[in-house]
Amino acid sequence: MLKFSFLNKVFLAIFVVFSLLRAFKIAPFYFLFFPLISYVGFLVWGSAEITLNFYFDSIHRLKSKQHVLLTFDDGPHPVFTRQILDLLDDYDVKSIFFVMGNQAKEHAGLLKEMVRRGHLIGNHSYHHSTMFDLFPLRRMKYEIEKTNQVIEKITGQKPVYFRPPFGITNPRLARVLKQTGMISVGWSFRSFDGGKRSNEKIMSQLTKKISGGEIVLFHDNRARTVELLKTALPFLSQRFELNNNNLNKEIRHV
Repeated sequence: MLKFSFLNKVFLAIFVVFSLLRAFKIAPFYFLFFPLISYVGFLVWGSAEITLNFYFDSIHRLKSKQHVLLTFDDGPHPVFTRQILDLLDDYDVKSIFFVMGNQAKEHAGLLKEMVRRGHLIGNHSYHHSTMFDLFPLRRMKYEIEKTNQVIEKITGQKPVYFRPPFGITNPRLARVLKQTGMISVGWSFRSFDGGKRSNEKIMSQLTKKISGGEIVLFHDNRARTVELLKTALPFLSQRFELNNNNLNKEIRHV
């Protein structure tokens, strides 16, 4: 799979060759436009698509085809998270909740409830800012470390897993994760429960595309996800084990 470091080496080689051709007046200047535009395009694509592992490795799938892992972003929500926790209990599901630091601080009791019920808590930044991927390294690190501090103070457990806001990645985030020792977790099935796609359409995609080993992305801060789970959980629980959220034993990088 294409990596940021490899792309840089390729583009550097192209630039050196082009410079030599220019020195001998063999190639016009505009010949460099196409590789330059391609290079920028790869950078944008690599940032927007976390499953490419372009800037750093993320966990996207499980080793076991018998298991499916449900994950939830953007909570905790004072109403919907509790309803989701109750639904997960009904089907003996153990999940990972990627929480926002400011929400976790405001709803500390829900974090304690997650841990009590056997779920893991991951870091989803403090504010989930739409500008997170543009933050300088120090600001990114602050967002992650502050969220870790909030979670650890409430639960007594320091988070290990991090999910980038919107799944956007870049070299600065790669450095921050290395400095903080956190493991990035992506997904292999995105429900789009935060968009305009109907629950019926989401269920249609889920039933067709989930074949085992997927990490599924939901959100626990909206009512529609509660209704979606009332259909998704019976389907998934009849076909897969949903009670393994120990990524240390199950994960593989793809």
